[in-house]
Amino acid sequence: MSAALLRRGLELLAESEASRAAPSQAKPSGARLKRTGKAKASQAQKLRNSAKGKVPKSALAEYQKRECHNHLRTNLKFMTSKRSTVEESVTQQILRQNRGRKACDRPVAKTKKKKVAEGTVFTEEDFQKFQQEYFGS
Repeated sequence: MSAALLRRGLELLAESEASRAAPSQAKPSGARLKRTGKAKASQAQKLRNSAKGKVPKSALAEYQKRECHNHLRTNLKFMTSKRSTVEESVTQQILRQNRGRKACDRPVAKTKKKKVAEGTVFTEEDFQKFQQEYFGS
């Protein structure tokens, strides 16, 4: 399963949970703190000292940005903490998104039972007669 599909599935779960939660239970998001004048000045000084206003990048920050993160533990924790049932339409939408377009990914269609093979119309004597006429023995 690709990361994009998993992310979309988690978004759908979060949306369904958010719609069920009462507005009074919603936690207020953390407001950004205003920068002090000194912080603004130091930021402006850094921008002035670099070429064409570009901020020099930290090698450690670049490495951490490109490093692969394993979100399995946090995703499992999120999914197991929610004990409420998810709507059937959301579940079907997630399953539909995760299903590929290849024939091997399609659900198996129910096949009809095959009819029981009927016995032959000819008897053993008919076969003997045919053998004598055809082969002449």
